[in-house]
Amino acid sequence: MKKTDEILSIVKRGVVDIVTEEELIKKIKKGKPLNIKLGIDPTAPDIHLGHTVTLNKLKQFQELGHNAILIFGDFTAMIGDPSGRMSERPQLSREDIMENVKFYKKQAFKILKKENLKIVFNGEWFSQLDFSSIIKLLSKFTIAQMFEHEYFDLRFKKGYPIGLHELIYPIMQGYDSIMVKADIELGGTDQKFNVIIGRFLQREFGHEPQVGLFTPI
Repeated sequence: MKKTDEILSIVKRGVVDIVTEEELIKKIKKGKPLNIKLGIDPTAPDIHLGHTVTLNKLKQFQELGHNAILIFGDFTAMIGDPSGRMSERPQLSREDIMENVKFYKKQAFKILKKENLKIVFNGEWFSQLDFSSIIKLLSKFTIAQMFEHEYFDLRFKKGYPIGLHELIYPIMQGYDSIMVKADIELGGTDQKFNVIIGRFLQREFGHEPQVGLFTPI
C-alpha cells in the first residue's frame, strides 16, 4: 500500500481544485478502496478531448486499487448539462442517446481497464422514481440555491430563458452520487456546482459527502 503523501501526489496531478483536500486526505487514510465516480452524458457519438482528461484520472484511481464507477447519463443526457451554456441544449431522444452509448463504451475502454470498473446507467434509478419521490427530492432545494449556479444567474440577469427541466439537472447528477455511494467525484471545473449539489444531497440522505476533484477545461 502506498503512503498517503504518495497517493495524494498522484491523484492531485493535473487537478486544479479540490472540495475539500482535508476530506480527501481523511478518505485516503481509511486505507480501503473508495468509490470514484465519473459521469458522462452520451450527447454525441464521440467522447471529446475533455472527457479523456477525467478518464485518465479515473484510470489513475483504478491503478491505485480503488473502485472506478463510470456513469452513462442516459436520463441526464435528455436534458443536457446547462453548465457553461447560455441557451438550452437540444433535447435528444433516448434512442439517439443509446446509439451514442455504443461508441462511448468502445472509446472509454481505450483508456480504462475493465478490472475494478463498474459501468452503470442513471436510467436504472431515474426510471424507477415515481412522481411523489421526485417531489420529495426537489423539495430539498430552493430557487435561490439553483441560482447560485453561475450560468443560471447570468442567463436570468440577461433575460435569457431557463427551462424548468434545466434546473433539475444538477439535482439529478447529485442523486447519481447517492445511488453509487460516491466517495470522490471527478469532473472539469465547470462541474463544481453540480458536485457540490451532490455533497448537499448526500448529507441530506445521511451519507458522508463526496470529495470533488476538478481538472481544467
